[in-house]
Amino acid sequence: MQRTLLVARHDFLRHLRRPSFLIATAALPLLLALMFWFIGVGITEADDAPTEGARQSIGYVDHSGLLASPDPDLAAYLRHFPDRASAEAALGAGELAGFYEFPADYLTGGTVVWVGSATLGAQGQTAVANLVRAGLLAEEPELAAQLMRPTSFEHSTPAASEALAEQPLAEDMLPLMLPYVFAMILYATILSSASFLLQSVTEEKENRTIEIILTSLRPLELLTGKVLGLGLLGLVQVGFWLGSGLLLLQLSGMTPPTEGSTLAWGTIALMFCYYLLGYLVYGSLLAAVGAVVGNVREGSQFVTLLVIPSVIPLWFLGVLISQPDGLLARSLSLFPLTAPVTMMIRAPLTNLAAWEVGLSLLLLAATAAGTIWIASRLFRAASLLSGQRISVGVIMRALRA
Repeated sequence: MQRTLLVARHDFLRHLRRPSFLIATAALPLLLALMFWFIGVGITEADDAPTEGARQSIGYVDHSGLLASPDPDLAAYLRHFPDRASAEAALGAGELAGFYEFPADYLTGGTVVWVGSATLGAQGQTAVANLVRAGLLAEEPELAAQLMRPTSFEHSTPAASEALAEQPLAEDMLPLMLPYVFAMILYATILSSASFLLQSVTEEKENRTIEIILTSLRPLELLTGKVLGLGLLGLVQVGFWLGSGLLLLQLSGMTPPTEGSTLAWGTIALMFCYYLLGYLVYGSLLAAVGAVVGNVREGSQFVTLLVIPSVIPLWFLGVLISQPDGLLARSLSLFPLTAPVTMMIRAPLTNLAAWEVGLSLLLLAATAAGTIWIASRLFRAASLLSGQRISVGVIMRALRA
């Protein structure tokens, strides 16, 4: 165990001090900070800039005498002027976004003149259209009201969902957000650790260092140390990203919902167990890839193939959320490569059966142990695999060596 921890410490510190790691770790928060800054500047400019035709009043000059007085609620928005000259004076003083001029023959011609540089928005057009309808139907106010408000909606909540509707927003959102958080942490840890593992193992293979190391270490100790050390490095990187993201959210005035949540600590602990076992499975698989391939570029192709199974639950996310106890959800929960993410999604949504959780964890732990054993055998045969074209036969000979 002591030698395993020495390997973990060595790999952790060696990669932690690399400029490439420090730059990559700091780059994402800086990009997020710039993005938040640009968004904030854009929102500020949008708030400071006058909205054309939306916040300023609209005037109208009625030569036809057909239009009614505007609704009292719109009297400050729709201003009546007796003639064009007074409307133009208000427009020149910046009091109006523009004004409509209804000619004396409006009823027969239907032509209306808009005077103004701004483009009138939908709100202004609707207000003027309602004014015209009310004027044309002055003797039939009920019909005018029906045309201006053709539909009236009422909201009714089913009795079965009243309790859910009364729950705080955080109580509804957190069980749905937490699986994404754990899943994204798992993805980020796997992807960030993958490059470290591949780089570390392939470098030691290329310069034959691994052969010297294996003379004083057992393959299992070397593999476990690398997985632990570089996995911890990935967690440090992801933790820094999460902390930076939360800090940026607080600085921008947005905070994730936490108050009112009733998510059980047991559920969080279960999700954390799946996270750890999931990382052990994928981490040992990636280490095995590093022992097999000849260089980082070749290994990155295998990494993509290995990560695909972990994405499968997200392809069926809608089904998993709507049917968390369905056949598909249970099947993906028992398959080791999809179990971590699937169970992270299901755990906050349903009461998982004890036998299902136990069987899923048992299969996942057995897979982790098996992948670690396979990877350690490949580490031991690293010299045999060096310089050879990868094939199933070569790998099988290495496992039997």
